[in-house]
Amino acid sequence: MGAGDLGPWQPLSLEDTVRLFAAFPGRWWISGGRALELHVGRSWRDHEDSDVSVLRQDMAGLKTVLIGWDLQVAAAGALSSWTGYALRAGRSQNNVWCRPGKNAPWSLDVTIGDGDATSWVYRRDPNLQVEWDEAVLRTASGIPYLAPELQLLFKGKDIRPKDDVDAREVIPELDGERTARLRKALPADHPWHALLA
Repeated sequence: MGAGDLGPWQPLSLEDTVRLFAAFPGRWWISGGRALELHVGRSWRDHEDSDVSVLRQDMAGLKTVLIGWDLQVAAAGALSSWTGYALRAGRSQNNVWCRPGKNAPWSLDVTIGDGDATSWVYRRDPNLQVEWDEAVLRTASGIPYLAPELQLLFKGKDIRPKDDVDAREVIPELDGERTARLRKALPADHPWHALLA
């Protein structure tokens, strides 16, 4: 589902997102294209939305930082009001779109992450587990963001033009360990292997 298919977007700035989630009572991190930019330290394209991730088991905390916001589960090409019920990966309940009010543009796409006390777990293949200090990195100012190879893994499933641009900007910047992790996790016939050579 595209960012504009179910209403207009006015993405929350990185600064405003960080300020909102500073009070979140659980683990959170910047994800999507902005996570890649935080890792590389520069921007190369505009963003049609703002992505932040929280752990599935910490989702209830969203109501404490987005008080009064319209929160909608985005699944199967449709939106449904989220009232705080447990979100299930088996039902593709992995995103909550958020806006300050019912008539406002969408501001945040909250992506549901999986993991336990020690490791981040890749939702599409639970065998891929990465310890938190390797999976969620921090900028010099302390902003948490998803490691670039893990973010590219999500982007690599159904490649859109912007994902290909992101891969071409970021893959050359990866260190050997992150390159190896991405190479191992991508399907053998994935086109990004040419960038990882």
